[in-house]
This record gives sequence, structure tokens and C-alpha cells, in this order.
Amino acid sequence: MARTATSQAGARLDRLREQMHKAGFAALLLTSTGGRQHVLGSLPEPIGEAAVVVTAEGAVVDAVDCDLPTAIAGALRKADVVDGAVGYDVDLPWEVFCQISSAGPSLRPAADLVFAELASCTDAEIASFAAAAELAAVGYTAVMDHLHVGMDVRELSGNVDRSIRRAGGLLGWYPPDGPAAGSDLVTVRGHDPATARLTAETPVRYALHPLLDGVAGYAAATALLSKADGTLRAASDACAAATSSLLTALKPGALLRDAYDAFGNEVGAHLATCRVVSLRGGTTQALPRSSAVVAQSGMVLGIRTGIAVPGRGAVEFGETVALTGSGADLLTGTPLRLVELY
Repeated sequence: MARTATSQAGARLDRLREQMHKAGFAALLLTSTGGRQHVLGSLPEPIGEAAVVVTAEGAVVDAVDCDLPTAIAGALRKADVVDGAVGYDVDLPWEVFCQISSAGPSLRPAADLVFAELASCTDAEIASFAAAAELAAVGYTAVMDHLHVGMDVRELSGNVDRSIRRAGGLLGWYPPDGPAAGSDLVTVRGHDPATARLTAETPVRYALHPLLDGVAGYAAATALLSKADGTLRAASDACAAATSSLLTALKPGALLRDAYDAFGNEVGAHLATCRVVSLRGGTTQALPRSSAVVAQSGMVLGIRTGIAVPGRGAVEFGETVALTGSGADLLTGTPLRLVELY
């Protein structure tokens, strides 16, 4: 049985309703974690499938059920959406279209609308990202200053925790509506899995997520505790050049997806990965490769790039980027190159 709850949308949804009106949507159906949390705020992950419906009038209804089609049908019924175009934020299983088609509303993709909303920030939110990025920079220094061959990788979190506390922040995740600022050290890779200790041969990759008031950015770096050989140097140079091209492509008026093309054109035959994500909503939402979202000043994006090095792991970079009138402003400032420590 569906669990439903209804609330009235506040001022935070004014811009979303304006975009819905421009697109001709009677309602918006959100099933992604980022989309749902953006309109509902901090919520525990539901037990079951969840759907949120935002109507053009601003009402917000959520429903949870054992399967997604039933949850969606319950949310639309509770929101009294009986006809008109309903936008959805992520791909839906075909069963949803079979079930909804007989109810009246027509489902249309709205991934671009939702991504643009999650990427566009107020001045206060941009300031929050920048403040959190400063703490991530403290964490970066705490990691780099202590790396050495034979170090137990579990010591890294303790070093970052102490440094960030001294800087007035905390280490770890916090409720999106909470006041705490901090940075989360995650995804440490490159150590010997049998001993948890760092070696001279494998690059150490790690990511710090600058956190403040529910926003979480990227700060990822790769270090090598020796001098790079030709293979690693080639991967590093290619990833650095491709990441630079990606950032150059992020400029107001251009399609955001052009950043993917810029990266792809530079990496050549390397086995590479690249993600551009929005950061609001308490989680990341990936930019679809087919997106038609146009870059605008005031957007804040997370960037993750990497090139695999067979048998050696990978070289990976990450940044939190605020778009300004002149292009991408790098908030965390972690080096977008392989850091060699020897």
C-alpha cells in the first residue's frame, strides 16, 4: 500500500515552477534521489521505491511503495494530476508508461530541466560551496603532507580529521539542513589490499567532498610515492590535457555536453572516464551525454576525470567548478596533474 504525504511547496520551488510553466508541464515527476531531496529536503532513504510529484501550483506529494509504477501512480493520484504533460527526471521502466497511459497524463522527459535546476545556485549557495572547498583544501594538504611508502592507509582519515577540526570544520557527512561544515575523505585507492599500506609503484587516488549545508563538491587527486615512469607520465599528461580542455569548454552560452566532447577529443586511445554532475539535492546527478542544457553563470558542477593504467590502477582528478561570466572558476584548487612525491 502506498504511503503518501502532502505539503505545500515553499519559496525554494518558485524557480522550478517557473521552468515547468515555460516547458508546458502540468506536473513534474521526480524519482532520482537528488531530485526528490531537492524538493523535499533531508529525508532518510525510503524502504521501497519512492516518487515525488510537484504540480504547477506548487503542491508536493510523495509516495513510497514496493514497486516504482505503483508509487508513481499513487503520487499522481494523490496530487490529483489527471491530465496534461508530466515531466520525468530519469528514465523509467516501461511498466510505468503502461500503467500511466490509461490514467490520462502524458509522460515527457524532463532530465534537462531538472539538471539545470540542480546545477543553478544562488549567491549564498555558491558561497557555501566555496567555504566547504576551503576545508577540502585543508584536507588535501593533510593527506599530501603525510604520505610515505609503508604508511597504513587508515591513518589518512585521522590526519584529515585533525586538520579539518583545527580549521573549524568536521570530517564526515551531515544532514543537508544542518549547520556543520566539513569534508569527507572517501575513495582512497592504490594501497596494497593485503596490508593496507602504501607502495611506491601504485598511484594513490583519493577524493575529498567539501560539505556545507547539504552541498557536497569534488576534490580528487592522485599521488605517486616515487618518480613516474613513461606509462604513468603519459597517462597523467593525457588526463591533465583532457581535463583542461573540458574546463575550457565550460563557458556561459555553450552546451554543457560540449565538455564531454572536449575531454574525449583529447584523451585519444586511452581508456578514460569523465563525469559532469550537479551537486544540489544532497547528492550528485550526472549530466546526460545527450543533454541540451546550456551553461550559465551561477551553475556549480562537480567534475571527475580519469585514465586507467592497466596493472597500476588509474590517474584521477576531481574539481568543484563555479561558472562565471568568464568561464570555470576552480573552487577546490587541487592539482589536476599527477603529484610525484620522492
